[in-house]
Amino acid sequence: MSRASRLLALGLIVGSAAFLRAQAPAAGPPYKKVSELLEAHDRRLVRELVEYAEKNPKADDLEQAYMALFEKVIQHDWFLDHDRIARSYLADHPAGAVRPMAQIVATMARAQDGKFADAAVEYKSLMKALDQDEQEEFASNFADSLASAAMVAGEHEVAKQVYDALLDRFGENARLRAKVKDDLERIAMVGKPAPNFPVRDRAGVTFRLSDYKGKYVLVDFWATWCAPCVAELPNLQAAYKTYHDRGFEVLSVSLDETTAPLNDFLKTHAMPWRQVHNASCGGDVVDAFAVNTIPATFLVGPDGTIVRLELRGAALEKALAKLIK
Repeated sequence: MSRASRLLALGLIVGSAAFLRAQAPAAGPPYKKVSELLEAHDRRLVRELVEYAEKNPKADDLEQAYMALFEKVIQHDWFLDHDRIARSYLADHPAGAVRPMAQIVATMARAQDGKFADAAVEYKSLMKALDQDEQEEFASNFADSLASAAMVAGEHEVAKQVYDALLDRFGENARLRAKVKDDLERIAMVGKPAPNFPVRDRAGVTFRLSDYKGKYVLVDFWATWCAPCVAELPNLQAAYKTYHDRGFEVLSVSLDETTAPLNDFLKTHAMPWRQVHNASCGGDVVDAFAVNTIPATFLVGPDGTIVRLELRGAALEKALAKLIK
């Protein structure tokens, strides 16, 4: 092969390699967790669904696109970022099949923006518009989401209004009425002394909440089988590490049926605060605090008064930073 031929062949090889590199997908971001990869995937999906809906307003599968879009927004609590598309849908589709989902996004966006009074007004309006009893489950789940967000923000009166509106519409259902009664009872505990009766901890030591006088105590109701409870543990550990020496304590109340799973869990997870197993502690702490779902938290002040509810994650850190100088 002549020198010219060899140069030509080399040029073809180099050019082909460059072409293949250009066609290969770019390396993605260095995800450290599967959850990060999934979230990035869902954000991209939501962006593409918004684009599809806006570019194809007369598509036969438009409702399907909005349903998939709102499902992901609700799943990830991306309400405020998608308030515009939800309100656009509500304005353009007065009889749309997924209006309830759009209303959730629009209402919860108000809550995320700190406008809880506005969110409550929109929620009440939605409750009045529901005319089918089969929508009760939707209404109840929506109420829990909005009321929980309000409690996290310390807007306890708004949370009460949300549950009152739910009762006004679906109060004839005995099961729901009993559940909401517990929710309202829990909200009413804010500003009042925390239950204070003797119980035994996991080590067999009898104590009362009043033994923590002078400190902030987070009473944390959880169970080893509760995935959101376990997921919250790193945040709880971080708060304990930061504020324990400054007067912060944690009291965990396990709802596990027996002590075996609790004991096994504590062998591999650092929870250096007091543990109570509700079923064997000598008193019903769950009933005393009107807990009907977990995770559930109550922040008790130095004087033994309940000051906040449902503090978790960043909300717990924010509250402690403000309270513990």
